[in-house]
Amino acid sequence: MLNEPCEPALDVSEKQLYIELDYFSRSYDIKHYNNAVKIYNELKGDGLNPRMFVTSWELYDRGFSFPRVRRYDLVQQHMDLLQHFEDNLNQNFMNSQHLANFIKVGKSAQKALNEKYHDGEFSDPALYDPEADHPTTWSNVKI
Repeated sequence: MLNEPCEPALDVSEKQLYIELDYFSRSYDIKHYNNAVKIYNELKGDGLNPRMFVTSWELYDRGFSFPRVRRYDLVQQHMDLLQHFEDNLNQNFMNSQHLANFIKVGKSAQKALNEKYHDGEFSDPALYDPEADHPTTWSNVKI
């Protein structure tokens, strides 16, 4: 127990709050939600009024490389459920039942879409770290 690494200190800023919310929206990892709530409470204590929200539906919507795949029935069902439970959570971010439902539906959609569309049709947002360095290559250059 003494040799376990310590958790790094959280940066209490709106930027870090939105980073944690983005990671939670991608991975459904409760650790990122808890970090966001801690930062939110600190910012509220400092008199600020940051907005708490998840963006999984938007991330998943952009994760399809072919628009036709996005219209398939399986995809539509999961995306509709994800949107419904995301909206519920965004309306009342501190509601533990909304949180549990959102995580359950999100992980279910993540599993189903990754199992069905694993040949380049769908790019799981959880596998992309927006904070990592992404050097420009021939495959990602924007002209």
